[in-house]
Amino acid sequence: MQVELSSRNQPTMSRRTSRFVPFLIALTVCASSAVALGFSAWHFFGRNPAATNNNRPRVISDSAVQAATAGSAPAPANTSAVKEPAAVPPNAAPPAAPAGTLYVAGGMLELGGTDSTAPAQRVAVDPFFISETEVTNQQYQEFVKDTSHRSPSGWKDGDFPLGAANEPVTGVTWQDAVDYCEWLSKRLGQTVRLPVEAEWELAARGPQGLKYPWGNEWDERAAASEKQHGFVHAVKSYPAGRSPCGAYDMAGNVWEWVGDGREPAEKTLVAEDARKGVIKGGAANEEPALITGASRNVIPKDYAGSFLGFRYVVVRS
Repeated sequence: MQVELSSRNQPTMSRRTSRFVPFLIALTVCASSAVALGFSAWHFFGRNPAATNNNRPRVISDSAVQAATAGSAPAPANTSAVKEPAAVPPNAAPPAAPAGTLYVAGGMLELGGTDSTAPAQRVAVDPFFISETEVTNQQYQEFVKDTSHRSPSGWKDGDFPLGAANEPVTGVTWQDAVDYCEWLSKRLGQTVRLPVEAEWELAARGPQGLKYPWGNEWDERAAASEKQHGFVHAVKSYPAGRSPCGAYDMAGNVWEWVGDGREPAEKTLVAEDARKGVIKGGAANEEPALITGASRNVIPKDYAGSFLGFRYVVVRS
């Protein structure tokens, strides 16, 4: 009986199965389409944009933005239509200055021309660091003791006069100043030298080319002169006279030796005689007319006066 019943039901079951075949085929097609569509959607919309272009964001160029704004089709998104972010942002903070120095960004400078000692000359100056003050007696004494260098005139047994620790060292020749810079170079592990004239003037007058470090008018509160306390004073005694970069006493106090211009020769005015050097800035025993950011004089390099000192620059590494 069971066999007979099974035999009679076979046609009926076949007919029922045949009815489901079209539904199975449709279901398979729908499932395949859903998978394909899902993958496509993930590929185009679900990926993390930061994972492309080596994990660096792309910035649309100005030309592409202008084209889109004008209604034109933007350029294709390829390397010609994008640019990488600048390595150093335009508003980046200045580099850290070595202790006791100030950063000078460099730039164009109208060198000289404010007096009759030198014609005007437009020069380009690279960034550098300059000492905030003239080298003091205390700073120079470290050099003398460390190297057994000759002491300046007026010192006794390697010691400066009592109470003069923070006054600028004076009585030093051009070579003395160069020797100090070479010693400080080894101590700091950086290149230290006398500033060339263009560097010195840019630090003193700023890119504006001021007559004085503090402005274009004489100010007795900013520097000492022959008419007012005509003697060497401690560094930082006249904060009103700071230059645009923040340096003290770049006009007045003492004249300052500068490099003779052999490096870099195209960026300075130099003395024709190699036995002579350039001094800058005037001194406290001068008339105000000679105490400017452009004041200069040419003197023998072996001269060591009581109103003559120096400051230094540190070259960026």
